[in-house]
Amino acid sequence: MRLLLAALLLVALALPAAAAGRLEIVHDGRTRRFYVEYPAGPRPAPAIVVLHGGASNPNRMRRITEFRLHERGWVEIYPEGIGQQWNDGRTGADGKPLRQTDDLGFLRAMLDRLATEGLIDPARVFFTGASNGGAMTLRVICQAPELVAGAAVVIMNQPVGMDCPDGPPVPLMFIHAAGDPLVPFVGGPITVLGKKSRGSVLSAAETVARYALRNRCGAWEEIAITDHFPDDGTRVRLHTYRGCAQPLFQYIIDGGGHTWPGNRNRSWVQKLLGRTSRDISATFEIETFFTDLARR
Repeated sequence: MRLLLAALLLVALALPAAAAGRLEIVHDGRTRRFYVEYPAGPRPAPAIVVLHGGASNPNRMRRITEFRLHERGWVEIYPEGIGQQWNDGRTGADGKPLRQTDDLGFLRAMLDRLATEGLIDPARVFFTGASNGGAMTLRVICQAPELVAGAAVVIMNQPVGMDCPDGPPVPLMFIHAAGDPLVPFVGGPITVLGKKSRGSVLSAAETVARYALRNRCGAWEEIAITDHFPDDGTRVRLHTYRGCAQPLFQYIIDGGGHTWPGNRNRSWVQKLLGRTSRDISATFEIETFFTDLARR
């Protein structure tokens, strides 16, 4: 019995202690923060990086998404943008970047630290984000694809002017809302609650077409998702691309707004941002997509 207890103690000491909370690094002369949640268990582990939208923060993103991958042995990482914004590659009417922060370098340094500490498997890091965070996810795919094992972009199209050189195919899921009042489904200027333009985006169709080319996909087929909640004012279609070097999917929410599908929003949110579909859960679809990819 004593030998057994001693062996168990040695195993426990060999595993890194569980950690959850806000961590910091200094990058480009600035203190950058990120929230990490992971259980004790085998490491290095797969990781999900969740990028908040503009005017948001990691805690709010955690409440909205309610990811539970940490319960399955994953590391969940919620970075924080400077001034609640990401430098996602958008430019203004003058052609100059809207922001100058080296967010791409920050995300790389953050992942390097966690990988060096043996917490995450750098070959199994998955990115997701909504709105401004979705555009930042696209920037990572475009300019640092080696960091990404798969990605999911919610309520955001490709920013006009983003430098996106040809790169390797990346497993990718889009969730677009056809009734989005901020990010136009058909492309054009992004406006925030009637204020000045915050750059422009391609249409959702052109955005996905670019990544279909990158992923060397063939034609797509459309699947109508069952309308489980007719009273939410939305219908969902799924475009599944065939023959791809890496998977590519697009959910289109007809009647949907600038919201996280499956989340229960208050009435004032609907007035400002549009309807929230309950026919799919973005969190469930993303978790399923990423866990399937991590098993490959």
